[in-house]
Amino acid sequence: MNGFMTFLGKELTEIRKTWRIWVIPGLLVFFAITSPIIAAVTPALLGSISKSQPGVVMKLPPPTWRESYAQYLKSLSQMVLIAVVITGAGAVSGERSSGTAILTLTKPVSRRAFVLAKIVSQGCLLVAATVVGTVICAALSRAIFGPSPLGPLVASVSIWTIDALLMIVVMTFFSSMFAARGASAGAGLGFFFVSLLISIWPVANRYSFVGLASASGKALMQQPTGAAWPVVIAVVAGVLCAWAATRVFEKQEL
Repeated sequence: MNGFMTFLGKELTEIRKTWRIWVIPGLLVFFAITSPIIAAVTPALLGSISKSQPGVVMKLPPPTWRESYAQYLKSLSQMVLIAVVITGAGAVSGERSSGTAILTLTKPVSRRAFVLAKIVSQGCLLVAATVVGTVICAALSRAIFGPSPLGPLVASVSIWTIDALLMIVVMTFFSSMFAARGASAGAGLGFFFVSLLISIWPVANRYSFVGLASASGKALMQQPTGAAWPVVIAVVAGVLCAWAATRVFEKQEL
């Protein structure tokens, strides 16, 4: 893989100096801050609604750290994953359409190094932003709700991170396959929603990567997750998808 470390350094520098440093990290920090607040004010909001509607009574138990963590995890599983799809759509296709891929590959950088550096740089950004967001969510939950155990949050977010990293690899594959960013995004969104539908099937939910979402929720509830098979299959799928992305890109005309 000629030029991998050099190109990876270039990608990490570009992330720091462009809009990419704000999108995923910005969303994670935003949801980390708002999730404890939403969990704290939701009972009061529902109570005020019930008072304005004669005959309607809504009584909710006092919110706890669990509601705060659940709100954060819900945002990660929906909005942040969709953002990963959209931002990852142009990882390779964007450079192809702008012509920068040709300039890069005329230097001693192999196509395999080009694709893998894209995956690694995006993964580093996601993991770093997830750590920061999770720390903020835990700190605010503790400030609002009192002592809040870290174990359930760390376990559930760790499982979600595996799912998000797999999505990064999948999006790099689609971005290598399609020359247009819109086509890559469409394929990624299709993959995301089809995965949600397949997860309804108990067998797929137990023995494939689509079960990562439910395993993450179970970890938050401190229940047995059954995450072994979903994690193993996700890792295998990620490796195969990364290999496929490099093979597809090596055959593409720039």
